Amino acid sequence: MIILEKAGLYLSIFTIIALLALIVLSKNGVLDYMALKQNKTAVHDQVDGVDFKNQKVENEIISLKTDMGYIKHVAKHEHDMAEEDELIFKDNSVNKGNIK
Repeated sequence: MIILEKAGLYLSIFTIIALLALIVLSKNGVLDYMALKQNKTAVHDQVDGVDFKNQKVENEIISLKTDMGYIKHVAKHEHDMAEEDELIFKDNSVNKGNIK
């Protein structure tokens, strides 16, 4: 091989290595693409979780608008309400130890 051929070979190898490094390490390169892909997956998982919660809330709203049994259940258990013929007994013995 003559010197000119060797120089051309080395120059082409250097150019290929430089281009590969540019592709991998540049701002819009492969590493950034992989990071964005992971971020996209995380965001999609978060969106799916929020969609599930929204569907749950929508179902509860529909139940509160239409299902009288569910309305009574919520009133009784979340708001400490009772029907006309019910008595509520509360145990105050737990609070007696805290009174000074």
